[in-house]
Amino acid sequence: MNFDSSDNSSAHPSGKIKTQTFKQFQLERLIQEGKVIPASKLAAAKEQELQRTREFEASVEDEQRYRSKTKLKSANMPDNPPLTRERFKD
Repeated sequence: MNFDSSDNSSAHPSGKIKTQTFKQFQLERLIQEGKVIPASKLAAAKEQELQRTREFEASVEDEQRYRSKTKLKSANMPDNPPLTRERFKD
């Protein structure tokens, strides 16, 4: 059986051949699974975590300020006091 390149004239390339080492393949798989963060996204993730920490600390301060300004109900005060009026005397 002779192979002649002119016989393959109707063949078209199916796409790019992907060649990579096992280490590259393993790294891609870990990135897709979310177990590893690429270095390019690491700085953004740290900044986002720092922003969350700042917001949490600010909310704690606001909560403390709010609690210090509000008065607590005394133990002998009922939750829903009855609404009554005294009669007007002529």
